[in-house]
Amino acid sequence: MNRDYMGQTSRKYVGKATAPVIPAIHFTYNWDRWNLQAGFNIIGGGGKCKFNDGLGMFEAALAGNALQLKQATGQNVAYTLSQSITGESYQYGIYLGTSFEVWKEHLAISVGLQGNYTNNRYNGGLRDMQLWMGDDYSIPAYNYLIGAAAQKEAAGDVTTAAQLNAAAAKVQNMPDVELDCRQTGFGVTPVLGIDLRVNEIFNVSFRYQFQTVMKLKNKSSNSASADAMTQLANFLDGKKLRSDVPGYFSVGMQVAPIEKLRINASYRYFDEKHAKRDMVNDAANEKNEGTHEPCVGIEYDIFKYLTFSAGYQAGIYKQTNDERSELDFQVNSHSILVGFRINAGSHVNIDLGYMHSFYDKKDKTQDMGNGLEYKTNFWRKNDVFGVGVGLAF
Repeated sequence: MNRDYMGQTSRKYVGKATAPVIPAIHFTYNWDRWNLQAGFNIIGGGGKCKFNDGLGMFEAALAGNALQLKQATGQNVAYTLSQSITGESYQYGIYLGTSFEVWKEHLAISVGLQGNYTNNRYNGGLRDMQLWMGDDYSIPAYNYLIGAAAQKEAAGDVTTAAQLNAAAAKVQNMPDVELDCRQTGFGVTPVLGIDLRVNEIFNVSFRYQFQTVMKLKNKSSNSASADAMTQLANFLDGKKLRSDVPGYFSVGMQVAPIEKLRINASYRYFDEKHAKRDMVNDAANEKNEGTHEPCVGIEYDIFKYLTFSAGYQAGIYKQTNDERSELDFQVNSHSILVGFRINAGSHVNIDLGYMHSFYDKKDKTQDMGNGLEYKTNFWRKNDVFGVGVGLAF
């Protein structure tokens, strides 16, 4: 029913995310059996995603109005609009911790705290919304209905004329919808770790990061029409939202069968089931089995100054369709990674890496209103380049 796409049975809404630089800085200091650690990195988000043509979930609201008018009048109806939306998300993590060698060169335990600061921003809008009627959809719906009402009244059909005038009043002024919302919040995460070095060949470590209770507060300057949209209820000024960082458990191991070769494997489990997130449908959390992330990798020293690495990472998300929306969704991924380390000396190394992710597709069918269902297909694609510098003193 969008006049600019008449006859098309599907539409693409493409959001391009840019995150040119995601910095991470880590420090560690060794003293006898003790180790002190500090770090700063972006643990969530880290970029901006812009949908130049907006999102289907917002256009569906106008399409529902057009459908309702078509059903009420029995006439052909189309709509036009201009829309866009940009989402920006950064979650900063500052970590402080210490570890102690319980069994020298074999067993160490660590404890730490991570402070998490979230800063999200959403802005965009639906503008120039208009309904059209007539054989070629060239007449604004208000003008068409007023003209049709006058004809019916002249013919003595006062009842139909009143119905047409009432329908015209509903579409006379369709105000623009403007969204501008910033969300901020802070939380603290305890972290525990164990590292066991069995011998020069085998090493295994465990890490548990507790769930972080995160409360976000909105500061919004939306238009009144945006505040009235049910799809934007989570962006009202002053509203407080839970957006917990789920707790996770990880285990990693390394096997070094020969001096030049290291084989690594790890597994992480994120407990989304118990993390409260108001931006998605929390009623579905009991069905969410969490996220599983297995990884494998190898490192091989080609010669003294160059190390090659390669790996595979999977992200298996158990997000349910009730939690999935165009503003927040995850789909299963499979990533391949390659990299090189340049050993520039005994104190300096440089890392170069590349990752490409393959994503599964997920479908969700929902009601546009008035009994009309539409299906959304969720999909992503992603490429990452990484550069790292290590300094040892």
